[in-house]
Amino acid sequence: MTATPLPAAVVDAAVEWLVHLWSGEATDTSRAQWRRWRAADPLHEQAWCHVETTDARWRTGAPGLSAALAGRPAAPQRRRALGGMAALAVAGLAVYAGREQMATRGWLAELRTAKGEQRRLQLPDGTQLLLNTATALDIDFSPTLRRLRLHTGELLIATAPDTQAPGRPFVVDTPVGRAQALGTRFTVRHDADGPAAGAMQVAVFEGAVELRGASSVRHIAAGQAAQLSAGSPAADLPSPQAPAWADGVLVASDMRLDAFVDELRRYRPGLVQLAPEVAGLRLSGVFPLADTDRILQALVQVLPVQVHVPVRYWVRIGPT
Repeated sequence: MTATPLPAAVVDAAVEWLVHLWSGEATDTSRAQWRRWRAADPLHEQAWCHVETTDARWRTGAPGLSAALAGRPAAPQRRRALGGMAALAVAGLAVYAGREQMATRGWLAELRTAKGEQRRLQLPDGTQLLLNTATALDIDFSPTLRRLRLHTGELLIATAPDTQAPGRPFVVDTPVGRAQALGTRFTVRHDADGPAAGAMQVAVFEGAVELRGASSVRHIAAGQAAQLSAGSPAADLPSPQAPAWADGVLVASDMRLDAFVDELRRYRPGLVQLAPEVAGLRLSGVFPLADTDRILQALVQVLPVQVHVPVRYWVRIGPT
């Protein structure tokens, strides 16, 4: 029987968990998050099983991985050995990811982009969508409502007048709230993890948006932005600039390196570790999101840091 094709974003996530568990830096908290990730979706478990069964020697010959899963820190010599085995595992999984990514391009009921991928499309009503990196959403148009359900990621939306009469409202739902467009060009972001995990961010560039949470309603006009968290009223964010990611670039203006790396992690598959000694360094510049290797090379040129890549999906940034 042919296995169900796996979305590239799910395979990328499995790679990240694999490398994290091998890194020797897994904690009880991160292992609990890994177990919840596996249990959250049958596709997650399928991807993880693929990792475990690609080569049985990973389990029988790699005590460091067994220790990581059991909650015991890997010994230094095990960490060195795991680097070589991780290279083989990730290389094989990268080939698998590429094959599965091609197999899932035709999904309509659920749309996904992998890390580093962007996708542009037009909805049946003429609304224009641009999906940013690692985005997953459902499209649910009914006779009374035009609805997007954003599970994670970021959207740039330019709404069009409804093709039906009377016109149906256009809304974007996330786990923490709803944004209703009022003739609008706007972005919606909801991260499943990272510094802003669980929050919904809306920035309006044309028209207006009504942002509705469990206990509050907020009108956001063009040139304004707000963030909504579960159980809290919407909070103002700085006035938004046109989203640079829509032009394929990451713009830093006197940005702390830890904040910059948080953004980089959204676009680069795998584990990106940052030493706390350099977290407060600041940088400015325009960086191409399509080539995160070039971004890493640029960091070495503009900051007193070094970048070490033990394997393709594992990057360490530290002081020189």
